[in-house]
Amino acid sequence: MLTPAQQKVKQELEELQLKALVHQNEQGIPDKKLYSKKWIYIIVIVAICAVTISSFILLLDFSTDTQEEIASYLEIEQGYAKQSAELFNEITEKDSNSLQESGILQAKIQKKVHSLAAPASLREHKSDLLDVIQQRRDIISYLTEKHNNNSIQLNKKIIELSIKEEMAADSLLKAFDREKIQYDTQEDGTVQYRVNSATYQY
Repeated sequence: MLTPAQQKVKQELEELQLKALVHQNEQGIPDKKLYSKKWIYIIVIVAICAVTISSFILLLDFSTDTQEEIASYLEIEQGYAKQSAELFNEITEKDSNSLQESGILQAKIQKKVHSLAAPASLREHKSDLLDVIQQRRDIISYLTEKHNNNSIQLNKKIIELSIKEEMAADSLLKAFDREKIQYDTQEDGTVQYRVNSATYQY
């Protein structure tokens, strides 16, 4: 049995040990809630940085096309677009065998346009041009079949072609606007555009 003095000393020692443990917990061992909050903040910051960097890369992808690259691409594309239009405009003068040959040539032109590496700002326009060539192929294919002599159906396909041609022209002008390329639309539907000191026509 402890004397009252011993009990008092024991009690004081226990209190000192308890205070030491509390003090050690406050300084040496971080609180679990505080620890988990720190990790949440770190994860959020990393996520924000990742989104910012990926957005910057995407913006860079859409803005790295130089006007010279655009002009160079359009010169090549325009050659194929003209070939396709000329072939199609001659279909009224052709018999069934010649129509089939025109269809084959349209398919080859379409494949060449598809393989072109378009600048990012012209990808929508390239897609619209491919739709135009496909519609021309569909009309030629329709005319090749002898039993297809429905003028209403043919007119519908020609109207669809006209709409797709307008969309291709519109997406080209939108690309010029985005890239700040100066242009003028002519009465015959052609577009004159300027890159540096050179003038081009599409």
